Amino acid sequence: MGGRSRFHPRFTKGVQGPPMSSARPSARLTQTAAPLRKVLSALVPAGALAMVAYVFLTKGSQLAAALVAVSPVILLGAVAAHLLTLVLRTEAWRTVLGAAAGKRLSPRAVHAANAGAFLAGTVQGQAAMPTRVALLQRFGGADAPAVSKIALGDAPIVLFEVCGSAVLAAIVSTAVGMIPGWAPWALLGGALAILIALRAVYGRFRHRDIAAGLRVLAEPGARNRLAAIVAGFTAMAFLRTLIVMAGFDLPTDPAHVCLVLFTMGAVGLLPLGIGTGPASMVAALGTTNLVTATAAGTVVSAATVLAVVLYAGAVWVWRRLALRPMGGTAVRVT
Repeated sequence: MGGRSRFHPRFTKGVQGPPMSSARPSARLTQTAAPLRKVLSALVPAGALAMVAYVFLTKGSQLAAALVAVSPVILLGAVAAHLLTLVLRTEAWRTVLGAAAGKRLSPRAVHAANAGAFLAGTVQGQAAMPTRVALLQRFGGADAPAVSKIALGDAPIVLFEVCGSAVLAAIVSTAVGMIPGWAPWALLGGALAILIALRAVYGRFRHRDIAAGLRVLAEPGARNRLAAIVAGFTAMAFLRTLIVMAGFDLPTDPAHVCLVLFTMGAVGLLPLGIGTGPASMVAALGTTNLVTATAAGTVVSAATVLAVVLYAGAVWVWRRLALRPMGGTAVRVT
């Protein structure tokens, strides 16, 4: 036997203590960091809302006076601009769905699904996507693409939006100076790199349903249409913000308007619901005039809610009109 071990390696291989101990610290760090991340994710939106609530409580009379003083034309203009934004956002999604399904889907079904999603998103932004997918399956019927085919459908839209945000950030960096000059180009370059990578992913896995949502990137006509639509609703969002800022005598140069719009995009990622408008205005322009910025943000949120309700109502009427009696029988047209 000599110096050989008496035990077979097969039975002693997994009974080693030291290698297991090296993984324990990282596991403990992960367990400690998880609650911390949850606390921080709750504190950030709570802090923004707390600032807005403070303004409402301590300067309520001044805020009410600022809201009353604004012309109804300002609110109507903001509502109209946001209505166009909603329509264009739906057309962007319909472009992606059409490419994924290989055919153009019924406008009524897609607009109805998105109307419900916008209503849900007004309360909680993260609820919009599952609501939209569920309603599309309901309203689209047999023509609705499978969930697996549209799972990645939002990715091209979001990345084109990121490109737009990079342009906004570039404008802000030239005048306001709150964003480093290199940051917008890094953001734009990153978004374009991801778009190119997703196009390559589609080419590699195009025969699988999960890649169908990326097909819009492989079709020049659909891709260009999507880019134009995203540019269109970004311009409408700029117009809505400009109208409100002009109504409250806030700075309306392109840099400040882009700053507010860029901030809204960032704050919109937080679960603030209708508090996004005031929180964004305060974050971007609070040092200029806290009360006026809060009032302007409140009008932005009010215009957003009104536009969503009007859009949902118009789509509902549109669908009801599709019930056309033919020979005494109502035929539902999607």
